[in-house]
Amino acid sequence: MSTSLLYHAFGIRGYTYTRTAFVGGTIHFAIDQGKKPLCCSACGSSAVHPRGRTERTFRTLPIGRKAVVIHFEVPRVHCESCGLIRQVEIGFADERRSYTKAFERYALELSRLMTIQDVAKHLNVGWDLIKDIVKRDLSRRFAKRIRSAEPSLPGVVVWPPDRI
Repeated sequence: MSTSLLYHAFGIRGYTYTRTAFVGGTIHFAIDQGKKPLCCSACGSSAVHPRGRTERTFRTLPIGRKAVVIHFEVPRVHCESCGLIRQVEIGFADERRSYTKAFERYALELSRLMTIQDVAKHLNVGWDLIKDIVKRDLSRRFAKRIRSAEPSLPGVVVWPPDRI
């Protein structure tokens, strides 16, 4: 398999494919960051020293009815600028998530057509994971409206509850 499949099918760019394994009906891909320069995920400084690696596993888009898992040893770095020891930023997944951005987009597309339970069953994950994905999407899309105190309709005045 080539790195091209990682980019075109799963949206993973800048990483190198290393191996594939088939375990219990699941496809496991291993990737590596290669010689990409490391930087601190907190402050963005490139003045860092490697401090080992942490194995992380990410769910990504299925291939047919087969679940696909990405294995990646995330480099940890010690930053001279801010003094923190952190994992480097991962371009294909959000912080503290066990799934890729492509998996999240696919789950959202399916959730517009099916129930949360049906999407979870199709993707072989718990319904609470799909519910969390939908909830995060809704809060991202409507956060601006919720935070805004201005009425969205011109000419409408918002009265405080004690004035009614």
